[in-house]
Amino acid sequence: MCKAPISSTTNADPAIVNKDDTPPNQKIITKSELAQHNSPSSAWCAIHSLNSSGQVTNKQHVVLDITKFAKSHPGGDLILLAAGKDATALFETYHPRGVPTSLIKKLTIGTMEKNAYNNSFYSWNSDFYKVLKKRVVERLEERKLNRRGSYELYIKAAMLLLGFWYSLYKMYTTTTNYSIAILWSISMGCFAAMIGTNIQHDGNHGAFSQSKLVNKVAGWTLDMIGASAFTWEIQHMLGHHPYTNVLDEVEESRKCGDVDGGKDVKIEEKDQVCSFLCVWFSCSFCVHCSSNLISPPPSYHP
Repeated sequence: MCKAPISSTTNADPAIVNKDDTPPNQKIITKSELAQHNSPSSAWCAIHSLNSSGQVTNKQHVVLDITKFAKSHPGGDLILLAAGKDATALFETYHPRGVPTSLIKKLTIGTMEKNAYNNSFYSWNSDFYKVLKKRVVERLEERKLNRRGSYELYIKAAMLLLGFWYSLYKMYTTTTNYSIAILWSISMGCFAAMIGTNIQHDGNHGAFSQSKLVNKVAGWTLDMIGASAFTWEIQHMLGHHPYTNVLDEVEESRKCGDVDGGKDVKIEEKDQVCSFLCVWFSCSFCVHCSSNLISPPPSYHP
């Protein structure tokens, strides 16, 4: 996906951006200053400037103070992942229904220095993206589905957790037949994989329940099966979703012929790494299922 130019808009909302690109009575903030406010006790983030129609303008990014708002954020404290950085991609991709202009005005404390964040890989004024978001929201409303929590999720979670712990129990207590223990180990691995792709995924996305606490607990099931919810949030929420299949903006520009005279370019190291990871994750299912069988319990040895 090559970058499309962002169209300029002149009818900016004066309450958000003035003619000189600076919000009224607000200071200019540098990238280094923004980066310092990256903790729960002081969290700032930058997003692109919007006009009254919700169109992206070529004005400087505005800076939001989300420190206090994080406690009442519908998605929980996941918003703090945006602290200290340009959060435009997060702002756009995680809010299909949009964010009220009044809330943006309330949280705005300044504007970024000139040319701080000039370019974006995406064109947020794309008609395709707008239509896609609209259709997703309409589909959810048509089927009367909540974005967070449902009894179907809870039933599925209960079944997966029961299956995981029962399989684990049977694997350890089956001491007379090694083949049966292998089958229970494979069963445990299957349930662990489903927990990782369902319960913890929805929980760490803040979508498992209306309760923020329940979402946290659901997210921690990733730690239960041997991984880390903390690192997953950073990798998945800041990387995978906002920049799906995007290796690097410079590399993408090269592949689009924007640099190097439009010549063909060799496969970059990151491409090779991604190819390796594809193979690794394809095999990880079998590895995870059999990991507990590498060293059988002593009772199985003759």
